[in-house]
Amino acid sequence: MKVKKISLVLVLILASFITNDVVVHADDHEHEDKKHEKYKEYKDYKDDDDDDEEEGETYYFQDAVSEKGTWNIWTRTVAADKEVLPFTSSQKVTLKVEGTKKELSFFVIPKDGEFFVPGKAVAQVLGAKATFYKESKILAIQDQTNELIYRAGTNVVYDNNVKIPSPAQAFYVNEELYVPISTITNGLGYIAEWKENYQTLTFVCQPITN
Repeated sequence: MKVKKISLVLVLILASFITNDVVVHADDHEHEDKKHEKYKEYKDYKDDDDDDEEEGETYYFQDAVSEKGTWNIWTRTVAADKEVLPFTSSQKVTLKVEGTKKELSFFVIPKDGEFFVPGKAVAQVLGAKATFYKESKILAIQDQTNELIYRAGTNVVYDNNVKIPSPAQAFYVNEELYVPISTITNGLGYIAEWKENYQTLTFVCQPITN
C-alpha cells in the first residue's frame, strides 16, 4: 500500500514538472507573439532572427516602370530612369513652408537620383508628429490624416498601412533616418519646389491641391 502511495506521489510530482514546463514554453511563445505584435505597431525592439528578412524588404529593379522619376513627385512606383537633380553634392538647404513662418535648415544628401532629407525634422516642420525608434531604425510619422512608416535599409514605405515602393532606400546617418524628400512631403500632402532665385539654397513646400 505504501509503495502504491509513493508511486502515486512520484507520478503527481512528475506531472507537475511536465505541466510547469509546458506553461513556461507557453509563456515564451506568448512573449514572442507580443514582441512581434509590438513591431507591427512599430514599437522599439530588436529581433536578430528577423533582421535579415526585414532589412531585405525591398522592391527590385525588375519591378521598375518606364516613366521618368522626378525628385519631388512620389509616383509610388520604382522608376527605371530619373531626372537630373538641380545639384549633386551635399548642401545645406533651407526648407520653407509656404504661407507660414515655418522653416528649417539641414543638409540634403543627393543619392540614387533622389534628394534625401532628415525625415523626423522635416515631418515636424510640416506639422506632423514623428517618432524615431533608434534600435530598430524605424521612423513613424503621423498627422491628422496621414501615417508614414519607414525603416532603414528598405525602399518600402507603409503609407496609411499600405506597403508602397519608395524611389530609393532610406538610410541611417548622423543619428538621423534620411528619406527621399518626395515621399515625406507628398505623403504629408505637400510638394517641394526648388527655388534658384533665393539667395540661399531653398525648397519651398506648398500644399498639394486636387
